[in-house]
Amino acid sequence: MLQSISWQQYILFLLLSAAIYYLFIWVIYFKAKFPSFSTAGNFSRLSQLGEDEPDEVLSTAQHVIDELRPVFAGKQNKNELILALQLHLKKYNQWDEPGFRETINDFIADQSESICSIRLGEEDQRAVWL
Repeated sequence: MLQSISWQQYILFLLLSAAIYYLFIWVIYFKAKFPSFSTAGNFSRLSQLGEDEPDEVLSTAQHVIDELRPVFAGKQNKNELILALQLHLKKYNQWDEPGFRETINDFIADQSESICSIRLGEEDQRAVWL
């Protein structure tokens, strides 16, 4: 049986097999980079494109944190603080990147305790993202 296969056929088989293998690996590795054709919104498209880029998530989280800094000034009421945070975070609640909400929630918890003397628990932090 091996005598009926020529060297050209063998090399062609190896090249095609290698090409298919590396194409499969490339698709698996870069699957998050393929654009989605859904029209769900700008954030969902950005979310799918930037899944593997923690720098983009951190820079966006830093931008949100910079927007939230003035919110804590003069807030002494817990409900007032939560409402103000909800209004500012409304446009970011579609983002569900790993580490995005956790970073912002840590900042909110630290700032609310240190500046406003208000302790926000887990339920309060979830309510901020509604």
